[in-house]
Amino acid sequence: MANIERILIVGGGIAGLTLAIALHRQGFRAELVERSTAWHAIGAGILLHANGLRVLRALGMGEAVEQAGTVVRRWGFFDQQGEVLCDTDLEAMWGEVGPCIGITRPSLQQALRVGAAAIPCRLGTAVTSLTQHEQQVSVGFSDGSAGVYDLVVGADGINSTVRKLT
Repeated sequence: MANIERILIVGGGIAGLTLAIALHRQGFRAELVERSTAWHAIGAGILLHANGLRVLRALGMGEAVEQAGTVVRRWGFFDQQGEVLCDTDLEAMWGEVGPCIGITRPSLQQALRVGAAAIPCRLGTAVTSLTQHEQQVSVGFSDGSAGVYDLVVGADGINSTVRKLT
């Protein structure tokens, strides 16, 4: 098995920042690049179910996320006439696992950015090339720089550059 020391995370959204925090807490040297020149959270809001919040708690991020969001006790779906299609008591469903938290994506991203403060992050930097070698990956960046990593993780969304390059 390869010795994994340097890890590149491509994408500074919820997944990329969470992974960066998790890897850093386990002693890995993670680095994150984000193609946007500023921290833009895409979308309005998100519901973190109790199991997701449990992961964030394990990463030391639970309290910050809970303070930035609000507990959602029920989850309902309605048709266009307002008739109930489904109504779920989230507290009863998740029980002791914990609460579900509704939070705006910018607030969640901000909380994760604080948690990832120790991880090197480069904004305005996209991956332009990936070359797989036997034990490492050579990466070219849009700013003309390059790097060699033991692992590259694509957390760059639905239109993933990493996916297109592999």
